Amino acid sequence: MTNASQDPQQQLEEMIATQKMLEEQIKQQRELAKQDALNTIKRLFESHAFTYADVKGFIKAPTGRKTAVRKTTSTRKKRST
Repeated sequence: MTNASQDPQQQLEEMIATQKMLEEQIKQQRELAKQDALNTIKRLFESHAFTYADVKGFIKAPTGRKTAVRKTTSTRKKRST
């Protein structure tokens, strides 16, 4: 309960410092994950004789739809009166 005795400005500064530290840890963890993924890809290349196109096609991010979906109009027969 030391937070109750601290003034809000000091609490804010501590929280900002903690946030910066966590952001740095996140960057480091992302780099480790990226390196691990690259090592996995290298291992797959060597053990399964994958080609670059095989791997790239598999990990390629799906792209958004380039054109809007067109609505089809139904053709109705005119009523004869």
